[in-house]
Amino acid sequence: MADVVGHPLNGSLKMPRADRLSPSGVKLLQEKHLAILSTIMPDGSPQATPVWVDVEPDGTHILINTVEGHRKLSNIDRDPRVAVTVADSQDHFRTVVVRGTVVERRGPDQGANEHINLLSKKYMGRDRYVLRDGETRVLLRIKPTHVQEAGGTGGESWRTSNTTES
Repeated sequence: MADVVGHPLNGSLKMPRADRLSPSGVKLLQEKHLAILSTIMPDGSPQATPVWVDVEPDGTHILINTVEGHRKLSNIDRDPRVAVTVADSQDHFRTVVVRGTVVERRGPDQGANEHINLLSKKYMGRDRYVLRDGETRVLLRIKPTHVQEAGGTGGESWRTSNTTES
């Protein structure tokens, strides 16, 4: 089987350093697609969770809303480095993959509850998210350090830019 140069499984595809998403990357994250948030477990293994996702309009921060007490938060408290992956549910070659750092945690009194209501509207069509008894929402602001985008107008797909070797 021939190797694909630059194919992600070969480990030769580099994620460019970037501190923000492109306009097309922002557009993808503003659409109704699930994201996978990956954090680092205490033993160094990855922990990945499907989450609702949002982005600041200028692309400088990815926003994830979660619940106090979840594993991902204890992982982030120990090591704030994360990865966020979003694939278009209608065109799986249109993707955004970001490595970054959680730079801020905002609680209910800092807009986390208002933000989950915005996500509820985006993902469920409901104006209000119903909190469970004792649920405390936390809004994570993630600053990108590396961004890879594929498909759309702002990214380049590895499928169109690589060659095969014999």
